[in-house]
Amino acid sequence: MLVVTIANRKGGTGKTTTAVNLATQWGKKGLKTLLIDLDTQGHAAIGLGATQAQDKSKTIHELFRNESVLLNDVVKKTSIDNVSIAPADTDFVVQKMDELRIRHAIYAHGNELLYDRIVIDTPPTLDGLLYNGLAAANGVVVPFVPHHLAEIGVKQLAKLFYQVATRHNSNLSLFGLLPVMYDRKIKLHQRVLKALGKQFGVKRIMRGIRINIKLAEAFEAQKPISHFAPNCPGAMDYQLMASELEIAFNLKKVLK
Repeated sequence: MLVVTIANRKGGTGKTTTAVNLATQWGKKGLKTLLIDLDTQGHAAIGLGATQAQDKSKTIHELFRNESVLLNDVVKKTSIDNVSIAPADTDFVVQKMDELRIRHAIYAHGNELLYDRIVIDTPPTLDGLLYNGLAAANGVVVPFVPHHLAEIGVKQLAKLFYQVATRHNSNLSLFGLLPVMYDRKIKLHQRVLKALGKQFGVKRIMRGIRINIKLAEAFEAQKPISHFAPNCPGAMDYQLMASELEIAFNLKKVLK
């Protein structure tokens, strides 16, 4: 089972769009995929065409309130083949919490036999929910819009990444930095990618998601891009991204 957390300390970087479309791409490949929405905005459900949870006890955040609740108690099917979601509680108030709650829930009761892939969408805030998302993952993808503030956000997340890897999850890998709303012709974008490549390694910079209005329109239509406009550049980019992660994960297993 591969668990990928989508994270960035900065908001507006396409985390939820990436989580929704990555999960959908894996579902299309016949992989049983679960999307866990730790972000209390609850937008992942909208992107999959699912209604936001009205019963707070049927959300992923109930695991932090009630230790007897299991992961599968809060999972619901979506209309997307092979894709389920553990939706967010939009009224959940972050408090002191078990930093490994989600990790323990994922690997309890044979869940590794139920899912091939798990994607975790995280909030941009520095709190226990983001920490839980990182502690539960095999690897992290950091989407970012390539401008100066993005450099700061990635560097801030890197500090937390190494903290979690050192204390709780030595298996955690940085699968890649994902430029979104990206245009390789824009010089600012080129400079930011060059700077991040110099700091984290050029191989960590993923192919990226090009500027494509269809991605925003797909969310408005409450559909993943592969169902809304399957032939557009955005759909192609997320398909390639899913393949990139498969290669990174398989390489990690070989190196072990």
